[in-house]
Amino acid sequence: MKENIRFFRWNVITNVCMALSINTTATLLGGGDTLSGWVKGCCCAFTINTVAAVIIPVGIIGRWFAEDLLKTKPGRFSEMLARNFIINAIYVTIVSLCMALINVGIGKEFIGVWWSTYPILHVVGLLTSLLIEKPLKILA
Repeated sequence: MKENIRFFRWNVITNVCMALSINTTATLLGGGDTLSGWVKGCCCAFTINTVAAVIIPVGIIGRWFAEDLLKTKPGRFSEMLARNFIINAIYVTIVSLCMALINVGIGKEFIGVWWSTYPILHVVGLLTSLLIEKPLKILA
């Protein structure tokens, strides 16, 4: 039970931070938006990330990538960087594809719109996750 509460806190705090940072960046890259559009985007990103976190075992995948595949040692910056890199690749891919689908729909522009923001959003997500990891351990 205590582990479920910890996961819930971790999931909510992480996804609020990620939705705010990534959606703000996407909004700015898209030329700005109304406040209501920005709020809607944050809510969508938060919901998509939260659902993905419940379905996809990103923690296990991140540890496998960092420790087993890349042979980094737990607790080192290289491990944290590698783990967060792959976790963000998963989340940012899912969220950015969903947001492009919501905002543009399926059509000729879909891939172009998605790819025009994806690399930058991945870097923003990676930096955000690196910055919040240690404080998040205390809060969650």
